[in-house]
Amino acid sequence: MEKAPLFLNRKEFLIFLGLVSIFLCFSYLLEYKKYTHFIKEPLFQTQARVLNIYDKESKKGKAYQVLKLKSDDFIFYTTRWKKIQIQKGSLVKVAIFTKNITFLNYLKGFYASSKWLRIIEQSKIDSLHVKVQSQHKESKMQELFGALFFAFPVSKELRDEIAQWGISHLVAISGFHLGVLSSILYFLLKPLYRFFQDRFFPYRNSFFDLAFLVFLLLGFYVYYIDLTPSVLRAYVMGIVGFFFFSKNMQILSFSTLFFTICLVLVFFPKLLFSISFWFSVAGVYYIFLFLHHFSHLRKSAIFILLNFWVYILMMPVIHYVFDVFSFYQLFSPLLSMGFVLFYPLVLFLHLIGFGGVFDTFLTQFLASKMSIYSLHVSFWSLAFYLCVSLVAIRFKLLSLLLLFIVPILLFIENVTKF
Repeated sequence: MEKAPLFLNRKEFLIFLGLVSIFLCFSYLLEYKKYTHFIKEPLFQTQARVLNIYDKESKKGKAYQVLKLKSDDFIFYTTRWKKIQIQKGSLVKVAIFTKNITFLNYLKGFYASSKWLRIIEQSKIDSLHVKVQSQHKESKMQELFGALFFAFPVSKELRDEIAQWGISHLVAISGFHLGVLSSILYFLLKPLYRFFQDRFFPYRNSFFDLAFLVFLLLGFYVYYIDLTPSVLRAYVMGIVGFFFFSKNMQILSFSTLFFTICLVLVFFPKLLFSISFWFSVAGVYYIFLFLHHFSHLRKSAIFILLNFWVYILMMPVIHYVFDVFSFYQLFSPLLSMGFVLFYPLVLFLHLIGFGGVFDTFLTQFLASKMSIYSLHVSFWSLAFYLCVSLVAIRFKLLSLLLLFIVPILLFIENVTKF
């Protein structure tokens, strides 16, 4: 049976756009109400969780700290000139000067001066994190697997080493990681479900029941890692895809992606300003673009070509924000393919208490010395590239030309060694 499209005609699409616009306006009105309460007092007191700590030094050589904090309603940065012993994940009480903080800054995340900061509760590491940390002697490996399994932020040093290899997308939890976890959960739950199904409810559809259980468990995981934007997009898209599948509707379509983006932004309007969210959206778009034109290829060919395709076509998007480039990043597609085996393997090793097996290799791998270059894409070049990418939906040849447009676009801009 042919699968039904999400929108049957232009009228349905316009009605959907109208409804989304109304709900988005309502969401931003709620955020504005929170904002007016925030700026009502010149000094706003709140409790916040420490997301990250950056040690800095002024031009005069004085050390200070920049803290990235998250309250119930917003994320912000503040400076502490008096260094305090505090850990990531700690709960603090802080008073924020609200003058000159605009509504846009409130939505995006902002810097604010703070009058005082008091630690309410030092970071408490739960048993799962303790289990992971205990299997690694080096703090860098503890950071790496903390990010890989729990979406914990990493230090600038480790972040730079990861970026040099072009594997930030592998370390930051995304839809790929959820896909692996869902497969593992389905595999583990299926024998148990079949045992009870054969005895008590043979009339039930095992696929739909197990899918529901898997999404329920993944929902707890997504909440546990604090609704990370890229993971949230992937989770919502998974639920939408499952619903469409149950209704015999098209899943791998641009309409599905658009619907998911709208749904996420309606409930989480601040993600409109999240870089990681839009990186995730762009990555899925280029995956869909490949499958839209080349899904007739053999599965093995799709697996190999898709990794190179996404890496190349994402380069202008990534280098608009991050200008770090090394020729080692050209191995990124191969590392992405290897990660398909590596991720479930290290997950299993941590479950049985042997998570540190690869620590020596990973430490040497990340610490490799390489020449770093600055590769930047301007706003207008990016805008041109994105427009061509959208038009490529209609034209297969144009989608292939994108592979040649990318290197021209990148190297027509200035490339200089750091």
